[in-house]
Amino acid sequence: MQYKSTSFYRLIILFFLFFSCNSNKKNELPNQNTRTQQIEQLKAAKNPSVYNALRDTILSYPNDSLKNTLISDISYHFYSKNDSIKFRYWNSYSFKISEERENISGIAEANWDLGNFFYRQNNIDSSYYHYNLAYEEYLEARDEIKAGRMLLNMAILQEYIKDYVGSENTTFKALDLFEESTQAEKYIYRANNNLGIIYNGLENYPLALEYHRKALRNVEVLKQPVKSAQSLNNIGVVYQNMLDYQSSISNYNRALSVDSIYENNTRLYAMLTDNLGYSEFKLGNYQVAEYLFQEALQIRDSIGHKAGVVINKLHLGEYYLKSGDTTKAFQYTREANLLAEETTNNRDLLASYLLLAQIEPQKASNYLDNYIQLNDSLLKKERAIRNKFARIRFETDQYIQRTQELSNDKLWISLAAIILASVLFLLYLLKAQKVKNKELKYQKEQQEYNEEIYKLLLKQQTRLEEGRQEERSRISGELHDGVLGKLFGIRMNFGLLNLKTSNQEADKYDQLLEKLQVTEDEIRQISHNLICEVSASHLNFVKLLEQLVEEYRQLTSAEIKFNFDEDIEGELVDENIQINYYRILQEALQNVIKHAEASVVSIKIYRLQNFLLMEIRDDGKGFDIRKKVKGIGLKNMRNRMEKIDGTFSFETSGKGTYLLFKVKICKNG
Repeated sequence: MQYKSTSFYRLIILFFLFFSCNSNKKNELPNQNTRTQQIEQLKAAKNPSVYNALRDTILSYPNDSLKNTLISDISYHFYSKNDSIKFRYWNSYSFKISEERENISGIAEANWDLGNFFYRQNNIDSSYYHYNLAYEEYLEARDEIKAGRMLLNMAILQEYIKDYVGSENTTFKALDLFEESTQAEKYIYRANNNLGIIYNGLENYPLALEYHRKALRNVEVLKQPVKSAQSLNNIGVVYQNMLDYQSSISNYNRALSVDSIYENNTRLYAMLTDNLGYSEFKLGNYQVAEYLFQEALQIRDSIGHKAGVVINKLHLGEYYLKSGDTTKAFQYTREANLLAEETTNNRDLLASYLLLAQIEPQKASNYLDNYIQLNDSLLKKERAIRNKFARIRFETDQYIQRTQELSNDKLWISLAAIILASVLFLLYLLKAQKVKNKELKYQKEQQEYNEEIYKLLLKQQTRLEEGRQEERSRISGELHDGVLGKLFGIRMNFGLLNLKTSNQEADKYDQLLEKLQVTEDEIRQISHNLICEVSASHLNFVKLLEQLVEEYRQLTSAEIKFNFDEDIEGELVDENIQINYYRILQEALQNVIKHAEASVVSIKIYRLQNFLLMEIRDDGKGFDIRKKVKGIGLKNMRNRMEKIDGTFSFETSGKGTYLLFKVKICKNG
């Protein structure tokens, strides 16, 4: 069989060679039908020998307009078959003969095909470059419709790299070219659709809806139901971004009701089903959402739509996280992450890192680091491509001598605008700096006021204690000098009485004198206790701390335990130490309540030899040392301890945080 097949191909080659030779001898050219047949045979050729023979025959055609058209057709055929090598060969040849014939439209078409080729290869800047060349050539050929189509292709590339302003300008330029033709409705649809996508990206949702609705009206005129469904999907996405999930659901359902949408565009049907599920999920309709997500995933898996599978699994990951099933949430999100990385789907790869950080908070720092690195890399790449786009346009315009020089008036206006903008910017910076300085001054003054307030509180407590002590002394004096003296005098007078009574009454008399003396002793003891000096000058400090702790107890459901060592000699605790310990405890309690999610907080202040120590311990979730060690709270605590020549240390983990403050309070034990 192999021998017969080879012989057959040899006969075909000989036939074409013979035909070619005879044609040259008779000075006859193959007619259009013959050329068309040969080109169709070339496209279908599987054997390299047959292909090469047909290629040589076709290349031997004279460089007329028909050959130009046929070569372009061959080039596009191999592009559509995704045969890169053969496409580049025929595309290069199409450039060559178009240039030889000075066929501007042919050169433009070759650039167009090459722009499409690079777009499919995800070589965005090269694609833009060739679309721009094609645009300039079509303008020169006065084919405004095709020039507008090239502009639209360029605008879509600009939107792809998030150059929304550039894409908007390019799209409007394309619309200007389309609107002069009555046969450009489908291209106007693409322009309106792109503008809708641009404004959605810019979060200008009213304009996004306006242009998507214009696109919808365009395709209704064209009677293209699949494109209608696409526009309804886009409108639904805008409403979804506006958090108007009822409206998004309405548009998704309208799109899904389009006749035969599943058969005509299965990928779009799966996208609509997934988007509908996401809006239902956001409204809390979890069972409906899960069913729709799974249906969409099954369809996308069956057609091999990897990008759609990634989005689907991200939605399922978010759904299961919300449902509390972190195992499934991690499974789907991790699968989406790996598939996005495999297919270089950077947008969804970024989304997967953010979702994984929520699912696994203990590894959040790793996922966020990956997110930041990838996002920075993409931003740099997009910026570089945008710059290259601008350079391509400039260099191309310069090459074809179409650069328009700015007038002197416009130049001076631009310079004046730049100077004015620079002056305004400098004034803004100066004003911002002034505001910042005022804010810093205010913060410093506020801190000083806080210190003064504490001192006033301390003095108030001291005066209250002094008042209580004075009152105790006065009452003691009254009891001792007044009441006790009078009782003593009465008892002595009773004792001096010489009463002649019976023995029974004499015993009762003696008992009353004895009780009177006992009463004197009790009053004397009370007076002594009142007048006795209380060595507790630390009570003011303790009460202020207790008041502070009580205030924070009212703000949290956590149990706050407070223990102050009563053996501390208050006079040894310097007022600055008291102030700074008070503020440190205030800062620590505030951080615990805001961030720690603790159930128990324990505060202990005690003396150890010549040092006053304060321990604060909680059973919360701890914090990331790499991020929090430079935080303002910890920095303030450390600064306060340095002011009073103290030390500060801490330990933290997922089981809680421990803070230790230590300061010397006296020289002698």
